[in-house]
Amino acid sequence: MIRALLALALAFAATAPLAAPRVTHVDPPHHVLFIGNSFSYYNDSLHGHLRHLVLAADPEHAKEYVFRSSTISGAYLMEHAGDLPYELQSRHWDVVVLQGQSREPMAKDAAKAERFRQAARGFDGLIRASGAKTVFFMTWAYQGKPAMTEPLAKGYEAVANELDDLVVPVGLAFQRSLEERPALVLHFKDHMHPSLAGTYLAACTFYAALYGKSPEGNPYTADLDPDTARFLQAVAWRTVRGYYGEAVR
Repeated sequence: MIRALLALALAFAATAPLAAPRVTHVDPPHHVLFIGNSFSYYNDSLHGHLRHLVLAADPEHAKEYVFRSSTISGAYLMEHAGDLPYELQSRHWDVVVLQGQSREPMAKDAAKAERFRQAARGFDGLIRASGAKTVFFMTWAYQGKPAMTEPLAKGYEAVANELDDLVVPVGLAFQRSLEERPALVLHFKDHMHPSLAGTYLAACTFYAALYGKSPEGNPYTADLDPDTARFLQAVAWRTVRGYYGEAVR
């Protein structure tokens, strides 16, 4: 009976429209930890590109910023249960970013989705107890499978709203970019992991969401051509403004 009710609830969630995010900003962080898998560590790691964006915008305070990631290849969120407590004790973090396996939050697989939510709840409690804030990393659809975007967005959004946490809409930024400039490749040749342009778009989206500022005009381009970098910066900013109802600083 309980399983049937759970399946029904998840099926309803899969057809319901995206809800407005309850949390639309956090205090601009200086110490940021990413917990995830290869979606985070591809292309010399998302946290490194975010760091370059932040330091390019605020070079005078470079020594105040720390960005780190703890990743396990192909990991589901719960697989970080062993390393998260150690990372939380390693220093005071302002923000801890949680990223699940690429299909994990989707409601199609009720057991995986519920396991993701249970891990998220437990990790959120640990993160809050450490004095940090939890942020969720909404990941993207595989190349050629745009139908994944909405259920992934709903999965991350539902748990973030339940826990009063911020969710960063990277998956929606990928969707916008592909709609506006479909020739720009955001995926690696395996059609799942990000290309360098995809990682840069994710970093720009995190910059916009965490710091409430547009990445447009930032001199750090990850060695992408200037036109591509400008386009991705603009996509990230418009996605974040639209998703948070323009409730950014």
